[in-house]
Amino acid sequence: MRPSSIVTVPRKTRAWVLAATEVTHGELLLAARPPDRSPPPAALMVLCRNLAQAEAALESGADGVYIDFLELTGTGEAVRALRRNGARNVGVAPPRIRKPGEEKIDRYLDSLEPDLVLVRGLGALASPIGAGLRIGDFSLNVTNKLSAAEVMSHGLAAFTPAFDLDATQLRALLSAEWAPFAEVVVHHPMPLFHMEHCVIAALLSNGKDHLSCGRPCERHQVSLRDRAGMDHPVEADVGCRNTVFHAAAQSAADLVPRLSGVRRFRIELVREQPDDVRRLVGLYRALIEGRARPHEVWRSLKVESGYGVVRGSLRVINQ
Repeated sequence: MRPSSIVTVPRKTRAWVLAATEVTHGELLLAARPPDRSPPPAALMVLCRNLAQAEAALESGADGVYIDFLELTGTGEAVRALRRNGARNVGVAPPRIRKPGEEKIDRYLDSLEPDLVLVRGLGALASPIGAGLRIGDFSLNVTNKLSAAEVMSHGLAAFTPAFDLDATQLRALLSAEWAPFAEVVVHHPMPLFHMEHCVIAALLSNGKDHLSCGRPCERHQVSLRDRAGMDHPVEADVGCRNTVFHAAAQSAADLVPRLSGVRRFRIELVREQPDDVRRLVGLYRALIEGRARPHEVWRSLKVESGYGVVRGSLRVINQ
């Protein structure tokens, strides 16, 4: 059935007319094709919040890392240190929120000449950083092949499926033709929400802004405890915006064998210690290579990972 014209009259003096189209949704989906270029190489990437995590990830077999120091402090030093140790595939992750006047952040990250960059907003599609691979992050909200085709048309090497997808929807998106262009997050503490308000400064300072708060975020860690007793980490970025992460990591271990054709996977960290990082990389590397079964990885994660792990939005609805 083809859509018909719709006329709405929000005001007495003005009417908006939406023109009819002869293209059906099915035809649009069929026209949404992957780019006519080779997909990026296979990789197990790890997004790290500090240098110790990055070093542990690379030592334990990760193919590369993204440096995502939320306040950016030490990012350049970390990139240079990793390269001095022979690391390859060192990427950076700009802040998810972009405001006028923050272009200097892009210029700073560009000066580091990263091998990869996480593209996290529509505005960032038009301001490339570095000459390496550009990977669209989950915040671009790729939920179907139409949105995948749109973001990939801006020169991205790969895209990250949106976190809103359940297991069935994720597998539908990652068909044989699209799977090689995806970088799927297989393990991460879910970012629950972002906010302008700085919880850390509100709790630990009498200051009114970043000039007078004393920067308690650089010396203290803050978590929000819910009614179930779980402590959800709060982290501040370079713009003093806060992100609250879920205390229990979400794992896609059950799905990995079913994601046929997917060649790039990512682990995202928040406050994990180096030993935790080594264990995670080892478990998921074995799973991806077929040396471990999903239930074995899941059991290890449930037992050894603090609050354990959850399937979250990736619950399996249809077998």
